[in-house]
Amino acid sequence: MAFTPKTLTDCHQRLADRHDNGTIPTSSVILAKYTRFLNDGVAYCADKLRLTKTASLTTSSGSVALPDDFLIRDSVFVDDQEYTLVDPSGSHEGFVYWITGNQTDGFTLNVPDDDTFTVSYGFKPAEMVNLTDVCIIPDYLAPVAYAYSFIRASESDPFEDADKALQECDTRLNEIISQSSINNNAIKFSWD
Repeated sequence: MAFTPKTLTDCHQRLADRHDNGTIPTSSVILAKYTRFLNDGVAYCADKLRLTKTASLTTSSGSVALPDDFLIRDSVFVDDQEYTLVDPSGSHEGFVYWITGNQTDGFTLNVPDDDTFTVSYGFKPAEMVNLTDVCIIPDYLAPVAYAYSFIRASESDPFEDADKALQECDTRLNEIISQSSINNNAIKFSWD
């Protein structure tokens, strides 16, 4: 049976299972709070997992606007070659780039030569808004645990389980990273 991606509805239900004895609140204010914390959890998880996207970009006069969801990290991959972030004021050789701009106005990728590049970059996930929006985190219970920890913290943590829930989120993320490492490495055979 194929894996079915989980939606915002599934996340609401699992959060309600933890917080409200399985009953999804009917208050739009509480549901909006649930959704905000779940979206914060997805962003937290995506950053911890260092999820990336790819885009084909063509530079003109050595620069091109980066996608709106671009997040600055130490490096980007351009056509499978890691480009190193450098200070634009110096002279550089080889595979280098620099980024100008800011989160409000957007970012620009600058390179020494014009070309079309496939750029792999860290991104800010689109927020789940509609009940059918899909959670991009492979283990959707990680952002649910994150959301639960922040709901409990906002309630002065009456059951003292906010930290435990955040640790559960990080444990789930570590498991995703571990499984990805195992599954994405070459399989090797040896004969005795």
